[in-house]
Amino acid sequence: MSNAAIGIGPDVLEVVHDGMYFINGLSHVPFPSMIGGFEVTKSVDRICRGDARQLCSDATMFMVRLNGNDAIRIKVASNMLHLDVKGSHENFHGSVGLMGTYPALHHGKIARDGETFIRDSDEFGQEWQVRAFERKMFKDERFPQYPILCVPPAKITNQDRSLRFGSETDSHREGAEQACAHVQGQEWEFCVLDVMATGDYGMAASIYGDNW
Repeated sequence: MSNAAIGIGPDVLEVVHDGMYFINGLSHVPFPSMIGGFEVTKSVDRICRGDARQLCSDATMFMVRLNGNDAIRIKVASNMLHLDVKGSHENFHGSVGLMGTYPALHHGKIARDGETFIRDSDEFGQEWQVRAFERKMFKDERFPQYPILCVPPAKITNQDRSLRFGSETDSHREGAEQACAHVQGQEWEFCVLDVMATGDYGMAASIYGDNW
């Protein structure tokens, strides 16, 4: 993921993986205090973890504070984007989107109607492609744009995975697991794979496992 965009009311904040941002499609403009009527902040922090706190990385935080304690955060570190949403039951009840529904009516890929289950990943991607009548939130319109359909990703076989990770040493994995030791739940495996893929151990400190 190279870019992330948050659209609230008439305003759009777009963040790039290198920390650059656009406000309503404009770059090199002063960072605002509000977007769509909600407070927004930008900060840069140095985050360190590990026994000797030797795993460090700089992280740029973009935070949109919604009603109550709800918030949307985009974190930029190690040339990667990580987006978190913290929401209350009252404010998010009835939400429908690419990631499903709240409360969850199904576990799996759900169509735009919030009810239909889609088993095929390629069909799911086509279902959620941005339509011509829908709001475009990113500054650049990349190919393909509807009605030209999305291009399905290349299929990765188990043999491809073995070739990709087979050369990784046990010590490399062990180091990644140690770097991600503070991460709990399903994100732990994501953290380990990202550290192994990039070789950036500081990423484990800056991207994963913090409380906000």
